[in-house]
Amino acid sequence: MPERRFNGFFSGSQPWLSAAALATLLALSACDNSTDQSDGANDSQAAESNTESTAEPSTDDTPTADSSSSSTAPSPKAKLETRHETFRRTADHCSGDDCPIVTVDLELYEGHPELNQAVRRRLTQQLAVSGEDNPPPSASLEDAAKRFLATAGEIPGEGARGWKLNGETSQLGHWKDLLTVAIDSYEFTGGAHGMPVTRWLNWDLTNNRPVSLGQVIRPGQEDTFEQAARQAHDQWLDKEVDSDQDFREAWPFHETSDFRFTRKGLVLHYDVYTIAPYVMGQPTLTVPWEALEGVVRDDYRPKDG
Repeated sequence: MPERRFNGFFSGSQPWLSAAALATLLALSACDNSTDQSDGANDSQAAESNTESTAEPSTDDTPTADSSSSSTAPSPKAKLETRHETFRRTADHCSGDDCPIVTVDLELYEGHPELNQAVRRRLTQQLAVSGEDNPPPSASLEDAAKRFLATAGEIPGEGARGWKLNGETSQLGHWKDLLTVAIDSYEFTGGAHGMPVTRWLNWDLTNNRPVSLGQVIRPGQEDTFEQAARQAHDQWLDKEVDSDQDFREAWPFHETSDFRFTRKGLVLHYDVYTIAPYVMGQPTLTVPWEALEGVVRDDYRPKDG
């Protein structure tokens, strides 16, 4: 554990995993991707628009580049209207179904330009080419695609055949005024496995800003929360691996900054290879509400306490 044990929970950082993962095993992901509604009067689930845009994403993250820009954001009590923005890029001078390719599918929110900007920015960061030592950040999704295809083009012969980079964002949950967006990426650069990565962005629709795990935990309750998370991990181990001691030693508890709220409690998300082998997908741990009494700020607790 780091010197400040809950830094991994609340700093927003997560180790970048460079190990590859098989694309067909993505379905094994243990991530709970159901959309949970809030238990309050403003409980609303996003209504996806019937129109789909294939316009190229903007090359920067300025709100003016987003057609959903508005001077006043809609009330979080209203249903969120969404639209999709997609693009596809393939390597030049390559033919066939297995040419290097980049595909992006963004779910964007009408009237929420700052949220859309944050979604673009975080997915852009996530699509950085792996294997580079401290690569400079990409300026846009288009830039990230160009870098990936350029790297593929440097591989001699047919070595880059089958390379792919996928990015997708979608609404995962809506709890009170807090919207959770799943930001998913998948990179395959040869070998037996590709690499899936998921981040959860929590956005306060009332105050128009991101919300970190540290901001939903009451001051002074960080250690209590860590203990509750460890207990949830122990219960997950008992259920998933039948208390196998070798597994516990090989895959110990880790912290994560990816979270969301559901009716059952606070859910923590883990990427592959974090607390379990790849074949077990992307695990989630649920810290039940009863373990969070006095730990989570009242604004985020269910109405029934």
